[in-house]
Order: sequence, then C-alpha cells, then structure tokens
Amino acid sequence: MNSFEPVVPVEAVTAEWLTTALRQAGRLEGAKVVDVSYQTCGTGQLGDSYRFTLTYDKPSAGPATVVGKFASKDPTSREFGTRSGFYRSEIGFYREIAPNLPVSIPKALHASLASNNTDFVLLMEDLAPARQVDQLLGCSADESARVLEQAAALHAATWHDSRLASQDWLQGPVGIFTQVTDNFADVVKTFPELCADLVPEQDLVEAARLVDHADAWKRTFSDPQCLWHMDLRADNVLFDAHGGSRPVVILDWQGLGFGRGTIDVAYWMGTSMAVENRRAHERDLVAHYHEALVGHGVKDYDAARCWDDYRLHAIHGLQVGVFGVGAVKRTPRGDQMWKLWIERTAAQVRDLESFGVLARV
Repeated sequence: MNSFEPVVPVEAVTAEWLTTALRQAGRLEGAKVVDVSYQTCGTGQLGDSYRFTLTYDKPSAGPATVVGKFASKDPTSREFGTRSGFYRSEIGFYREIAPNLPVSIPKALHASLASNNTDFVLLMEDLAPARQVDQLLGCSADESARVLEQAAALHAATWHDSRLASQDWLQGPVGIFTQVTDNFADVVKTFPELCADLVPEQDLVEAARLVDHADAWKRTFSDPQCLWHMDLRADNVLFDAHGGSRPVVILDWQGLGFGRGTIDVAYWMGTSMAVENRRAHERDLVAHYHEALVGHGVKDYDAARCWDDYRLHAIHGLQVGVFGVGAVKRTPRGDQMWKLWIERTAAQVRDLESFGVLARV
C-alpha cells in the first residue's frame, strides 16, 4: 500500500490497511496481515462497531481480533453525532486525554477523524472474553459499586482542572443539553406523536415539570466540576474483561464533557438498575462513590452535598430519555430500552423529589 488513508469506511478496512495501522501503533513488526473478516458487535445508538478477525503471515504476530468503531450509517444518528460534536469528542478523548487517566478503558490502536467532523475510525483492543449485563435487566448493587469506583477515579483525577475546563471541544454536551432544555416544551409536546404509547402519561408529565424550571436547571447543569462521561450506563460497560483480569472497563466516550460528576452517578443508577434495586441501595452507593472521591484526594465536597447533587442531577437521565428517542435511529431493542429508561428515571426523580431540590437552588 503506497499511501495510508487514516479514515475509511468499514468496507475499506483491508489487510493492507490494518497492517499499516497496527505497525503505526507498535503492535506489529516484521509481519503483515494477510486476511481479515468482520462482524457487527455492540448495541451503540450513535456509532457502528465491528469485531475484526485477523490472519497474519506469521502465526500470532499481532492481535487475533480488534474492535473498530465508525460513524453510524443511519442518517438520523449520523446527523446527531455530527451536530452534537460527539464523534469529534470521542477521537479527542482517545488522542489527548485517555493516556493520562487512571480509569479502566479500552486501549486505542488507531484514532482518526475526517475533516468533516463526522467520519472517523477508532480501532481498539478487543477485550473479549468479557461479560456485559443487559441494561434491560439491570445491574446488581455490587456491579454498580464497581462502576461508581471508576466514575470516582475519572472525576477526582480531573476535579476543577482549569486546563480541561477551558477546552472548547469539551463544552459540547453542556451546550447540547442547554439547547435541549430551551426546546424541551416542544420535545414534550411532540413526544406522543413520535412515540405513541411508549411510556405512561404520568412519566411524561413528570419530565414536563422541567419546563417551568428551565433557567434554574441550566444554571446548575452548567456549573463545571470535572470530566463527565455523559452516557454511563450498562450498555457501555464491560465486566470481567480479558477473562476476568479487568473487573470493569468503561466504553463509549463520545459524549465526554466537562460538567458535573454526580450526573454520571444518577444516570447510572437511573438507567442501569431496576427500580426496587436502586431504591434499596442508592444511599449506600452514593456514599461509596463519595468515599472513593475523597480517597482520591477530593476536598471540600462533603457527603451531604454529594447526596443532594445526586438527587438534583437525576433529572438529567429523565430529560435524556424523553429527548433521546427522537434523536437517534429507532430499533426494536432501542424502543424497549427507551421505554424502560423513562419509566426508571421518572420513578427515580419522583422518589428523590428532584424538582423540589431544583426549586431550592
């Protein structure tokens, strides 16, 4: 191959292309890829992921499999990925931030974004065999505790980091959801037309309460604190990866921003735990997260403030659920996920009296 194009569609990921990419990553020397096949993997809504199986001219010369992620082929998801800046953010994360974080994430072998800020290739180590919990079933308290330990490591390592706080490309999620909040009355109004009987009316009514608190929500939502994963839920987590050598691995960093850490905590428990399980364990889990933050060196942030922030930021998960249905491609599993998502987060917001907390901000 005389030239190497860093961003290509999945159909153009050939043996020659992979040979160059792996050599540049320092994962292949004195050998070449001679054959490659791929199949879809993952459940992503904004990106398309594939597992590539590689054959070399010398046995075991490089990784037997790698995972590649690309911009979605679905027009709705693709447009949102571009408009939100999420495609750009994930490549920026792996190129600029990931190497210095004390968080368990996949190692990137190749990360490149085209000039249109849409097409990209993210080639990563394959962490199989690994265990993934079906988000529709929900995670246990023990699994949640392990995930929140990783969240605390992410947040503490970047706590009030002025350099990251000033990065324009990390402002995307706050900007997107500021706009979503400004337009939320229309989102709620059109939801029944878009999704018919997807969720009970009482849950949509609960979400609609945000309209009357929009200004207060934007103020608290925009108050910067640390790196914020933004989509921390069961579909984006691997357990017992590499045959158990890595207990938890956090995936899908496309929504990364600089915002509020407890949004990740509330979002995880609202989307990824069954309602009764979340009710039984959320106080202990928030306390566990706070203890981990303090253990990593965070100061001047007490447990009571952390709990109130958790209660307040539960609103975000419900807002995302109502907005998200129309922002990405519709699939049968996706509709199941959004239905359960909204039911769970609406219950969470009611249980925690989140709008009462917001009214006092």
